[in-house]
Amino acid sequence: MLARLGFQSDKERLAAACQNLYDLVHIYVSSTNTILQLLNTHLGTSFPTLAVKENFSIKENLQLLVNALKDMQASMETKDKDVEESISHRLYAKIAGHITSLQDTVTAVKELYESYKGVVNSIKCVLVAVMLKHDRVPDTVESAIGQLSSPALSLRVSELLMDYADIMKMLQQNETPGTTDGSSSSSGTSQQLKLRSLPSSSTLAFLQAILQGHRSIKKSLRITAECLEEAFRVLKPPCDIFQAFVKTLQACMLEITDKKQET
Repeated sequence: MLARLGFQSDKERLAAACQNLYDLVHIYVSSTNTILQLLNTHLGTSFPTLAVKENFSIKENLQLLVNALKDMQASMETKDKDVEESISHRLYAKIAGHITSLQDTVTAVKELYESYKGVVNSIKCVLVAVMLKHDRVPDTVESAIGQLSSPALSLRVSELLMDYADIMKMLQQNETPGTTDGSSSSSGTSQQLKLRSLPSSSTLAFLQAILQGHRSIKKSLRITAECLEEAFRVLKPPCDIFQAFVKTLQACMLEITDKKQET
């Protein structure tokens, strides 16, 4: 019974890890699209929105959004310099610097609006340009990808939703003959799973990379879940930072709208 419960737990961990990574990729792309829409609305740009490419790997999808963010930042270069020359150095430093808290940023935005509403053509345009130009999310995401030397990044996004039964079939098809989970072979060694020559599927390549040597199915499930959980742990903090940045920018835009309505 305990062994059976342990097996079920590994199954649940694997399912949760796959779903978490799948959702994370979509959150990254959704946050990027929010920034794209703000730019297109307030700066007159025409950046196309992104879509999660289900047949691309996790790494490829993340690299595409990093490239999009860097393109956006590059397009803000001239506008950022114009703003720096138009407002006080102290206030510029506040909105261009590292976000310490939502309240501090909103306070700086209020001051920006009160001080320069008659000087700068569009305060919203200024805010988007400067905050985006100095945001560190692209570098943070790239750093996370670089430090995560995990085969999990090679998985296609669509494969994160692969049916559990299909994964089990892959493992069982490559199971060492004559053994069953929780039993011992005639030589006294534990049940083992050997990945033989595998088709060129990224899922199978992923399993081959992490299940080096002979593994029991139960142990294979645990190792697979751990690998995906590690990828999620490394990639989630940059995503949280990105979401916080987007929410801060949206809150600041709302503050400017409210200020305009008061006047």
